Amino acid sequence: MTARRTALLVIAFAFLAAGCGSSRYTVIEPPKESVRDFKTLEIRDFTSNLQDADSIRLADQFADRLYEAVQEDRKEHPGESIFEQVVRGADATGEVLVLDGTILSFEKGSRAKRYFIGFGAGKAFCTIQSTFTDKASGQEVLKTNFDGELSMSFFGGSADEAVDAVVAAYIDYLRDYFAKSTAKSLVRMPC
Repeated sequence: MTARRTALLVIAFAFLAAGCGSSRYTVIEPPKESVRDFKTLEIRDFTSNLQDADSIRLADQFADRLYEAVQEDRKEHPGESIFEQVVRGADATGEVLVLDGTILSFEKGSRAKRYFIGFGAGKAFCTIQSTFTDKASGQEVLKTNFDGELSMSFFGGSADEAVDAVVAAYIDYLRDYFAKSTAKSLVRMPC
C-alpha cells in the first residue's frame, strides 16, 4: 500500500510541477476559398506589434519553433495533413498557402504569484494572430487568433509554457482544418 501511495504522490507532484497551461484558437475570418487546393504551407517569420524585448525575441523565434512542432506532428501522424510539404521562408512555388503571424500580446506574468497564489494570479499569456494567404494571388484566405496561457503551477511554471500552449493551439488548428480527417478539438487543456 505504501508503494502505491508513493507512486500517487509522485504522479500528483509531477502534475503540479508541470503547470496548467491551456490553449485555444479563434477563427476571425473563415476561409474565403478551399484550403484543400494548396499543396504547400509556407511559414514565414513572425512579427510583433509590441516593442518590448521579450515580445521581439518571441517573434524572432516563434516561426522556427512552430515549424519544428509541425514537422514533429507530421512524423507522428503521417499522411494526415492535406499539405504535401511544410516549409520555412519565402521560396516555395506552386499552390502555396502562406502563414504570417503577429504577436498581439505577451505577458510573462509573475512566477511567484502563480506559485504562492495560483488560480489566475500572475498568469502568463500569449496571443498571436495569423493570416493565411494565397501566395499566387496575394489574397487573404483566412485569419485566426491563437492563445495560450499558464495560470498556475506548483513551482510557478515558466512563461515559456504559455508559448508552448500557443504552439499546441496551432497544431490543433492545423489538425482540425488542414487534415484529411475531420476531428475537431477547440480547446486543449493538458492538465
